[in-house]
Amino acid sequence: MVNKVEHHVSNQKQIDKLKNITEKSIYIALEEKGLIFNDNFAFHQKIDNILFNERKKHDVDLVLTSRNGDRLYVEIKGQMTYLEVNKLKYLLGLRRNFYILQLTEIDWIQPYDANGNISKFQKSKDDFQTQINELVGFVNGGVTGEHLKQKSKERLENWINYRATDIDRWKSLR
Repeated sequence: MVNKVEHHVSNQKQIDKLKNITEKSIYIALEEKGLIFNDNFAFHQKIDNILFNERKKHDVDLVLTSRNGDRLYVEIKGQMTYLEVNKLKYLLGLRRNFYILQLTEIDWIQPYDANGNISKFQKSKDDFQTQINELVGFVNGGVTGEHLKQKSKERLENWINYRATDIDRWKSLR
């Protein structure tokens, strides 16, 4: 059995291998919720049969494995460009269960209410924790990959519609 010190040293080595601060933050958040690296989650795994990738393997940002052996493929997203939106719509249409972990769009889970009693920073923190809890729920068997895929589809459609209203508003400012 691995003691706590050995576990911490091993985890620190894994964290140091990660490419950026975002991945490190996700690693720490998942670990704090009781998930174990390589047993429950792994970063940067390649999967086959993604057509937009010209028959190359697709590098999935994060892969989670539930207690019953199901997999959830997580795309970690920051800035949402139209190319990213198109890619995400494609991935969410596949048979595999994909999930969008959106970390920068303040309106991802629901539109930000500037008149509310919460700052944009706090809303971002809350949205991050909500999404981490959803991923933990998948690993622990409380929610299915299909459910999270549908949630990602709904959020993406809502976000697109919300941005479309921005575009209409911007056009009226001409």
